[in-house]
Amino acid sequence: MREPTAARATIHDVARLAEVSTATVSRVLSGGKPVSPEVTERVRAAANDVGYRPNPAAQTLLRGSSRTVGVVVPDLGNPYFAEILKGLAAEAAAEKHHTLVAGTEEDPEQEYRSAIELARWVDGLLLCAPRMSTPRLREVAEAARRLVLINRVLRHHAVRSVVVDYHLGVRALCEHLAALGHKRIAYLQGPTAAWSDQQRQRGFRSPEASGLTIIRVPCGSTLADGREAVEEALTYKPTAIICFNDHVAVGVLSRLRELGLSVPHDLSVAGIDNAPMSAHTDPGLTTYAVSTVEVGRQAWSRFAPKPSTATTHIRGELITRASTAPPPHKSPRG
Repeated sequence: MREPTAARATIHDVARLAEVSTATVSRVLSGGKPVSPEVTERVRAAANDVGYRPNPAAQTLLRGSSRTVGVVVPDLGNPYFAEILKGLAAEAAAEKHHTLVAGTEEDPEQEYRSAIELARWVDGLLLCAPRMSTPRLREVAEAARRLVLINRVLRHHAVRSVVVDYHLGVRALCEHLAALGHKRIAYLQGPTAAWSDQQRQRGFRSPEASGLTIIRVPCGSTLADGREAVEEALTYKPTAIICFNDHVAVGVLSRLRELGLSVPHDLSVAGIDNAPMSAHTDPGLTTYAVSTVEVGRQAWSRFAPKPSTATTHIRGELITRASTAPPPHKSPRG
């Protein structure tokens, strides 16, 4: 009799070769009820001999678990989210879980659809900086077995959050620039739907009360957004620019160089997040450093059945590099 091939091997083939029932094969391969070591070894050897691979959907039904976490991010090209995924995936793999990732190109509707679809198949769902509306977010919370949010808070009994205290970061950047003698600062805003941008803007309230002039300029979260926002920012004649993130700041540095402006001699520039490229730009970028890998690790810990708190707060630290210096005697021309 010809041995079954890997492409068409079934659980019945394994049971026949191991001389056990199909129910026993299911228990062994799904990690269900205990089976004697002798039978377990025989079943696994038979499965290997015939090249049998359990159907993931069937395994999920048997275990009541997919051992998979779904992750939805607004921009897969942003290194901030890549670093978060690195931290989360490492923790998940250590506990024998898989990670499914969906990018949404900053589209709240696509984000919602991806989240609802993933929620059907995974044990837990992580939304990184979700852009969707609060009502839509509540729908996702009801659909998901477990939901963890990064840089977003939702009042819901089944939702946990990990948030970076960006208001403290912005405050630290403002204090740094004020100590250097800056008075007029342009802030390149993040996406309008970004909750974390709202938190950044909280940080400007105290500096404004202390006499700093803050000019808010619509921008976004990408390198291209930073390049495109430079000309408008310059019309306000700031002596320093704080960017929504380091990705934006790199775009700003590039465009300022094209315009013949020197950083920091003509204009100081600062970012947020301490992305990997920030120490290697020319000049090196002053930024508010956040351990994004730690954000991912903390997000994984929030999937525990009974986490200690609903919201975990993470603080960063100011890193000063060569992109900030005392302001010039004259503001750069617009």
